[in-house]
Amino acid sequence: MNTNLARYPVLAVGLPLVGGFLSAIPSHQHVQGYYESLRKPDWAPPSSMFAPAWTALYISLGYASHLVALRTGPNTLPSMRSVAQTGLGIYGINLAFNFAWSPLMFWKKKIGAALVTAGGLTASAVAVSYYFFKVDKMAGYLTLPYVAWLGYATALNYDIWIKNAQGPAADHARRIGKDVNDAARHAKNEFKDAAKHAKEDARDAARNANKNARNAANETADKIDRELR
Repeated sequence: MNTNLARYPVLAVGLPLVGGFLSAIPSHQHVQGYYESLRKPDWAPPSSMFAPAWTALYISLGYASHLVALRTGPNTLPSMRSVAQTGLGIYGINLAFNFAWSPLMFWKKKIGAALVTAGGLTASAVAVSYYFFKVDKMAGYLTLPYVAWLGYATALNYDIWIKNAQGPAADHARRIGKDVNDAARHAKNEFKDAAKHAKEDARDAARNANKNARNAANETADKIDRELR
């Protein structure tokens, strides 16, 4: 990252906006048709949501980088300046992952490669948020929607890969997912059965306790009556 350029808010915001726009050009005509043809989970967003969501996120992220870049000047303490420069360096790596994802996913239709890229993108976004928070709280808060969206997008990318990808790796992942789901379903049923038995045992114990208490009370009452006679 060129921290001198990032000190200008227009340039700082313009970098992710322009980069995101240019990276989307090769895949633009493929997005809607290809995305709609994929098997997706019920919680997948419509393709029309991507452009406005990314525009808002890029503006927020770019302005956050501007706030951090302001702390890289000579008037900043060296320790803080070093943290800011590190954060901006990771931010540059993050943008590289970001600009690579769309062409991989929608132009090249490499869902697995896009998933790996999404993992690096999300991990680097978390690191960016961490360093930005250390430099400027507002900058850190501005990155949180970006991190949340990337976590959601990575989960969606993974689900799409599981449902659509072909090859040994995808088949193996699907088998693992099925085994995990079966194990979870079995554990849930076992837990329900155990809870049902525990409830029945507790009800029986309470019923027996009430019966014993009534018997004890009756015996005590009879004993008192005999003594009074």
